[in-house]
Amino acid sequence: MYLMNSLPTQQKGLGLIEILVTVLLVSVGFLAAARMQVEGMRFSQGAYFQSQAYFLATDMINRMRTNSAGVLNGEYDNITTSADANNPRCSDVLCNSSEIALQDIYDWSAYFHAPQGSNQTSFIAALPSSDNIAATASVAPLDDNLYAVTLIWSELVGGADTEQTLTLNFALEQQ
Repeated sequence: MYLMNSLPTQQKGLGLIEILVTVLLVSVGFLAAARMQVEGMRFSQGAYFQSQAYFLATDMINRMRTNSAGVLNGEYDNITTSADANNPRCSDVLCNSSEIALQDIYDWSAYFHAPQGSNQTSFIAALPSSDNIAATASVAPLDDNLYAVTLIWSELVGGADTEQTLTLNFALEQQ
């Protein structure tokens, strides 16, 4: 004769604790995947800004190589992008090497600052600025025929504005 207490019991179905543990593990997995997606987007945006900065630096380097007379005269020494750069309108009139350098500075500044007299609210800079870090670019002579082109911009990293910098050095060949 069988006693009721001595019978082995078999569990049928899942218990509430097993379901809660499964939901917890799946939730942690989804949160980790979402975090990886956000970080991937941030790194992608940072790579985009880095490539933009490289493009802008090589743009000025090519402008300087094209106007080697202006470089040799010191027209590009210690220049910085500015919202109030003057436009000599070299596309309308024939310009000398000094005026071409001013045109180059004006054109380069237009990547960072809205041109004078334009709608400031619709302007989108090539590199981002923040309240604490202004996007800017500069050229500085390092040595005879050696120059440094430096670009600075702001990126949001870990919830804080962080200054990012790209510097390209190049040598201008004597002709």
